[in-house]
Amino acid sequence: MKYKNAKDIFPDEILREIMKYVDGQYIYIPKKKENNDKVITEYRQEIDIRNSKIYEHYLIGMKYSEIAKMYCLSEKSVRRIVLNEKKKMEQKQVNVQQVMTKYGIECDIKQIYSTAWNIGDEFVLKKYVNFEELKRNVEVLSILYSEQIPVPKIIATPNNEKYLKDKENYWLLTTKLKGCNIVNVNKCNEQWFFKMGEIIARLHLAFDECEGKIKCWNNSLLGEMESWIRKNIYEYDKKIIDKNEFEDIIKELRLVDKDLSYGLIHRDVHLGNFLFYNNEFSGYVDFDLSQKNIRIFDLCYFMLGLLLEDEENKVDEKQWFQYLKNLVKGYASVIPISTIERESIPLVMECIELLFVAYFIGEKDERAMRDSLKLYEFCKDNCNKIKRSVQL
Repeated sequence: MKYKNAKDIFPDEILREIMKYVDGQYIYIPKKKENNDKVITEYRQEIDIRNSKIYEHYLIGMKYSEIAKMYCLSEKSVRRIVLNEKKKMEQKQVNVQQVMTKYGIECDIKQIYSTAWNIGDEFVLKKYVNFEELKRNVEVLSILYSEQIPVPKIIATPNNEKYLKDKENYWLLTTKLKGCNIVNVNKCNEQWFFKMGEIIARLHLAFDECEGKIKCWNNSLLGEMESWIRKNIYEYDKKIIDKNEFEDIIKELRLVDKDLSYGLIHRDVHLGNFLFYNNEFSGYVDFDLSQKNIRIFDLCYFMLGLLLEDEENKVDEKQWFQYLKNLVKGYASVIPISTIERESIPLVMECIELLFVAYFIGEKDERAMRDSLKLYEFCKDNCNKIKRSVQL
């Protein structure tokens, strides 16, 4: 709490009246009730967001001690949060069982994410609230599967529909691909990152082959920077970036935008969406966010995500630059990357992190927003080093 001099706040006549009751002492002036209510509501929202993320970390196999360290909590507190979140999810498990009954399938159900469940060893069930994301994933999966690209097969309902709908949600059932995401990226060598670049490039080639069949969801990182990203950042009640600095980034992106390759991209490239079996790539999953955008977006997004992993799986910053070099080399061995695209990689990375800053402002997730802001600063401070890493 900051103290302020009453002389700087109150008119003289009000100050003289106050001094009849208090003279030379500190006094506390409480907030208006509506402000207190707002603060309490925002605090509860932040706690709910934090708790759901803690549970997500638990589901993907993080240890209690790792989660406790990440959130500056005791292990006992983390266990209590996980237990409470698990009880909430168990209530939703009834819904999942009802959905599987409609499919005529009975087997063990295990939650793997807040919106996804393993159905026995053969299927995966995913819940959607956003119909457009479901529709996008269904269309992309169907076409890629028909072209024999390694993606899950959609399991039709008894009525031969591609998904189920209940009062609140949409449900998509697919086959379960062999393999899992890489658990510890630090056990991967430089050659693995070269192969990962090839894997992303091959997906882009598959998208090119299917582009005539897939309805393109046209998007533009430049358009987003000029619209909702700028709006959210400028309207935020704290200054997080100088306006001139932000506008300079937009100007720079505008200058190179026409020279950057556009095409269908995955848009959510992280280790959880690329599966490996016996150390070999086995398939792509989750095309909910796929769109037509800057191709190097997928490369930048993937590498930035590695700096946000948990402590065990987080890439050392020094090693990160070498991994970036190998990823880009692997991609370029399949799809050429122009000099302008290489030089624009740090700029695109900055824009991606500002996108997340703006997104988390909208979600009222202060912690995640600050993490994205730190990554933006990292990209800005290491711009030249990033450029050197991806040169031919």
